Amino acid sequence: MLFYEHQLAGRSAVAAGWLRRARRHLRDQPECVEQCCLSWVDTERAQERGAFDEAMETADRMGTTARRCGLACDNLLSVDLVTTDGSFVTCTPERHADLFWAVRGGGGNFGVVTSFVHRLHPVADVLGGPVFHPLDAEVPRRYRELVAGSDERLGALLVVGLGPLVPFLPEHWHGRPLCGVVTCWSGPEEDDEDIRAQLTALGPVVGQHLGRIPYPLVNTLCDELVPAGLFHYWKGSFTRGLPNGALDALVEYGPTTPSVQSVTVVFPLDGACHRVAPEDTAFSYRDADYAIALSPTLTTREDCETHQGWVRAFHRALEPHAVGGGYVNFMDGDDQDRVRVNYRGNHARLVAVKRRYDPGNLFRLDHNIAP
Repeated sequence: MLFYEHQLAGRSAVAAGWLRRARRHLRDQPECVEQCCLSWVDTERAQERGAFDEAMETADRMGTTARRCGLACDNLLSVDLVTTDGSFVTCTPERHADLFWAVRGGGGNFGVVTSFVHRLHPVADVLGGPVFHPLDAEVPRRYRELVAGSDERLGALLVVGLGPLVPFLPEHWHGRPLCGVVTCWSGPEEDDEDIRAQLTALGPVVGQHLGRIPYPLVNTLCDELVPAGLFHYWKGSFTRGLPNGALDALVEYGPTTPSVQSVTVVFPLDGACHRVAPEDTAFSYRDADYAIALSPTLTTREDCETHQGWVRAFHRALEPHAVGGGYVNFMDGDDQDRVRVNYRGNHARLVAVKRRYDPGNLFRLDHNIAP
């Protein structure tokens, strides 16, 4: 069975358990019912039928429309969940409210979600895709200014790494240090050229694949670059603003990225994410402006383990400029000691819910909130 959460390192599944593809269906707007377990492609197909925003999960889930629509957990309306004693409960703000609060950001620590209802946001075609620039100190600083002054309908993820092997990037840039912005502009099409001009003004453009596409395609742009079967090791940080020291770390460590699949991603978390109080969901870092994800992604376990030192050093370089915690889906197996700080002031309340619904700690493979 599945803890309904995503995590590339595989920590979202029950040990010795099984995953199955389940039926799913859409109800009338503005709500959507999804049945677990769903692959990301399943959810994208459901979105394409209705042209709607993000998949909703029991972790917090951030993405290209977070500034406009909030986190996934902010849009969760109810969940059907099986608890450790086999009880089937429906959780809403009025029914099992403590459990409903906990699963909105608390991950798979409390039970198995079999279906959920989430709020939908109409998003049809968007201006989406990447624009790549040579990695230097100025592009990330201009990116920071761009996000700070932009409409919340602009989703713009900063990526730092090595040039991917894609046809729109000249071959002599393959494997060389680059930075870029993966864009999702969900505003009016008549503003596309202005958005495009702002992105290309960040620095010399060495490759781009930016155009009007159906929204669900935005979340599939990297599928061929990161196929199933790769090995990952994660670290993450939150920052207020993007301090110069954090940007300096991106520029310093970007050229030594271990592989073209190993991409550092900076996610903006302002806008709608800030309009939810820290205590309203288990996700407490409502004062964070960005989440930074670090991960060496390699083809063998041995290579991944060899490069763990790179990501640890990178993470240490970011920490003086971070706010202490990190996004739980950017944690790895050696980050259990960070669970408390990652939930900050909400940790004690999460422990109390855990003691009520899972005192024996059956659901523990996830980043465990111990009872």
